[in-house]
Parts: sequence; C-alpha cells; structure tokens
Amino acid sequence: MFTIALFFIANVLFCLAYIVRDMAWLRAVTILAALSTLPYFYFQSTPLYEAMTWQIAFIVINAFNLTVLLLQRRPITLNAEEKWLHKTTFSLLNPRRMQHLLSRAETREIPSGGVLIEQNEELRALIILLSGSASVMVDGVKRATLYPGDFAGEMSFITGRLTSADVIANEPVRYMIWSATALERLYQRDADMKNAIHSIIGFDMASKLAR
Repeated sequence: MFTIALFFIANVLFCLAYIVRDMAWLRAVTILAALSTLPYFYFQSTPLYEAMTWQIAFIVINAFNLTVLLLQRRPITLNAEEKWLHKTTFSLLNPRRMQHLLSRAETREIPSGGVLIEQNEELRALIILLSGSASVMVDGVKRATLYPGDFAGEMSFITGRLTSADVIANEPVRYMIWSATALERLYQRDADMKNAIHSIIGFDMASKLAR
C-alpha cells in the first residue's frame, strides 16, 4: 500500500509540475515526482528495472538543468562603475546580462586632444565613454559634446556606413569598446541581446537629441 500511495503522489506531483510556470519549480517538482515512482517500480513482484532506469535518467537531466537555472539566478555583485552604467545606460538589461556584455569589451584611455574616431572611417566597433568628455566635429565644426555614459560612432556601427564626424577628447578620456566580431559572437549565444543593444542605442540617441 505504501508504494501505491507513493506512486499516486508521484502522479499528483507530475500534474502539479505541468501547472507551475516557473521553470525551476517545474524541474524541482518533476525530480521529486520521479523519485517517488522508484519504490513502486522496485517493489513489484518482478522489479521494473527498465522503468527505473528511465526515471533515473529523467532525474539526472532535470537535476542538471535545475542546477544551471539556480546558478544563473544566484545574486551578483556590481562594482561602483557597473552600478553607474546600469543606471545611466544599460537599464534595459538585467545586471547579469549587462555583466556578460561588459566582459566582452576592452577598456582603453586616450589623452586630451586624442582622436577617438576619425571622420569617413569604417568603424567596426561600438564605443561608450566611461569618463571625460569629447567633441563631435564635422568638417572642423563642433556639433555636439559627448559625456560619460554616451555612445560614440553608434550610427556608423549600426548602419555599416563611414563615420560622419571626428570625435576628439576634450580631456583624458577612458572608454569601453566592443569589436563587431565580439558582439556577433555574443549575439549567437544570446539572440535577444542584439535587439536590446539596438534599443539601448536608440535611447542614447534620443537623449543626445534632447540634450
């Protein structure tokens, strides 16, 4: 009777697993349900080893995926600069995805008067200022000023066209740069990241126009 009761509970748990929406809970309940079937299969007059083997396989697969899910959801700590970037520019991304994006970038510096971007060049990179300011110059005429948290050369990056302006540092500038190749590799692993980045760039452009 005890094994039959466990088998009944197992089926109730399987039904519950189909109802819950959270993937972690679904996998946890499924593991518990599969474990509950093992005594029933084992204590038959002839133990059902084949059925037990399949249940154990399901348990292992779900346990692995549950572990991956829980690791992805574990709390993360942002440093001061990451918190600032999330607040000012990357608020559309959750902190973990933002950290993953930032890990693909290189951090560089140029001195005052240094050229960050040259007009009429092919820019196969995305750039964001971390500190300092830079002037956007079109044929020698200043058109705008970029500040920390602003992207530089983003239109050329998105469209693939030559850059329309020089970007010159007004003071020592520290910036972050992603190569197009690094971002393409990231897009292959995270298909939603490309749309998110384009949306972030859109907000950045709107902010610059309003300013």
